[in-house]
Amino acid sequence: MISPNNVNRILAVTIGGLGDAILFSPVLRALRFRYPQAEIELLLASRLAELAFAKASEINRTILINISQSLLPLRVAKFVPFALRSRIYGGFDIGVFSTGLNPKLSVFLKSAAGIRNISCAPNPPAYTTDLACNVALAQHFNINISERDVFIPLTKESRVEAKEVLERHNIPWDEKKIIAVYPSTDLWHRPRWELTKLKQVVMLLLKEGFEGKVVIIGSSKEGEEWDQIEAEQRGEINLAGKLSILGSAWLLKKSCLALCNDGGLMHVAGAVGCPLVVIMPNAPLSYRPPGQKTVVIHPKLSCADACYPRRPKICKISNCIDKITVEEVFQKCRNLLYDIN
Repeated sequence: MISPNNVNRILAVTIGGLGDAILFSPVLRALRFRYPQAEIELLLASRLAELAFAKASEINRTILINISQSLLPLRVAKFVPFALRSRIYGGFDIGVFSTGLNPKLSVFLKSAAGIRNISCAPNPPAYTTDLACNVALAQHFNINISERDVFIPLTKESRVEAKEVLERHNIPWDEKKIIAVYPSTDLWHRPRWELTKLKQVVMLLLKEGFEGKVVIIGSSKEGEEWDQIEAEQRGEINLAGKLSILGSAWLLKKSCLALCNDGGLMHVAGAVGCPLVVIMPNAPLSYRPPGQKTVVIHPKLSCADACYPRRPKICKISNCIDKITVEEVFQKCRNLLYDIN
């Protein structure tokens, strides 16, 4: 372990989406604990992740490099300007890389950006989940770090934003019963549980007597898709596209239940401690979101348990998602909502 007296600059790297950055967050907390005076830079590849962590007290600045779906050689090329700037400023004393980072990219960054010491999180199946892998790395810097240290920054500004949006839609800030529904369009390469079925689950909860508010969250596109669903009764309020990432985080923190398709906001829900039911077809359980009250529903197929690269990245079993029924999802939501064991 390098002495804090010998560490001035640290580079933390996670280049997945918003969820990957959230699962990496315990490492940021551990680094700040171990090296309170160091300058910590967080390198990201997701604009949403940058918006979420730009004001985190654990880091000094974020660096966004948009690599999208580029092949590895093109990804490496996009890092070159950053690497040259890093060299000019003397490189980094420590580089810390999240689980799942391509080893070749790690080697390139170490050499090109002038990183003198690197620490990499292990990959599944060394630990059961991506979060557990990142926590294992974080414990090198603070042995007391646990999965409960996952976080997304909650700012005063985003609290005001969420309060204003809710009150504008006649939801008082002290409302105790809010169900947040996240349709998700984040993951183009995975099947999504039908929005009509999500709607059916919501209607069942309302028919059973839920007396609070049901709100839709996510992007404007997700909100538009939700509004296209025909239904005899509409009991929800569509806030999709009306809240920022951190505004959505505050809403989720206040919610008594989140019902989500696989995507970035499911990780936000888990990070703020919202009871969560998430539908994750064609996704390894190592990707599961955080949270002590998180229930993952996935097809009972072998590919759903497998980790990359042992299963295809693009699902070829077109009907696997149909194995998940409205009744199954409704019962899981009901159990969490009313704390039924």
